[in-house]
Amino acid sequence: MGVVAYGAVPSVLENELESMKGLFARPLLFALSFWVVLPGSPLRGQDSERAKTGFEARGMLIPSQHAKLASRTKGVIAGIRREGDKVGKGDPVLELESDVEGLQLQQQKHILELRAFERGASDELASKSVISKTEVEEKRVNYEVARVQLELAGHLFEMRKVLAPFDGVVAERLRERGEAVDEFTPVITLVNLELLYLEVFLPAARIREIKKGQAVAVTVPDLPGRKFAGEVSEVSPAANPASGEFKVRVLVANPQGELVAGTPAVASFGGGA
Repeated sequence: MGVVAYGAVPSVLENELESMKGLFARPLLFALSFWVVLPGSPLRGQDSERAKTGFEARGMLIPSQHAKLASRTKGVIAGIRREGDKVGKGDPVLELESDVEGLQLQQQKHILELRAFERGASDELASKSVISKTEVEEKRVNYEVARVQLELAGHLFEMRKVLAPFDGVVAERLRERGEAVDEFTPVITLVNLELLYLEVFLPAARIREIKKGQAVAVTVPDLPGRKFAGEVSEVSPAANPASGEFKVRVLVANPQGELVAGTPAVASFGGGA
């Protein structure tokens, strides 16, 4: 009969235990791979906690309003605003020579006065049966035609001006005084710098956290330590096909002109922004 050495027993037991550990470990790992985070689990609150801590996105400051203005008619420039000029809504930024149109306007005013006199005289003569009703109607029609022609002359005169569609600053002047311009050719670039957009692009994982009207803190590298209040004003409903990111615009008030359009800035979302 063979003899088993006492020192061999621990080695055999160790091998058996290692084999058993493997048998128990595999089911455990398999179960963990299908583990679902249940409501109330600490991991379930990680998303909301991430929203509380907030995140940052870098972008570019751009004017909230930007327009390339053009004349609606041909002509020679008599006056044009300089770059950097501030204008209010309705102020002229460009004026074309309008001597001819001005004379035509005056002419139509006098014609209307004449037609008004003729109409009044015809009514008086008709009351005395001196002229027929047909002649009275003719004078009335002549007056109405003259009135419409005066309105047309006034409209053509006003078309010699280009008016600012909003309060802003002349950013670019594309023509000089004395130069001829064609209709619908841009001559002035007007921008609104009192309100700026900070335009940023966010991935789909972040866009769900953004709501229109949400408060945002804005900082710029050129003004360290300063923080400007912003508000989400636009959220793109579709991602850019090339980048897969969504465009978000944050409206920032800039009444003192401290922020400069075309410079980088940082938007801080959430986290008490």
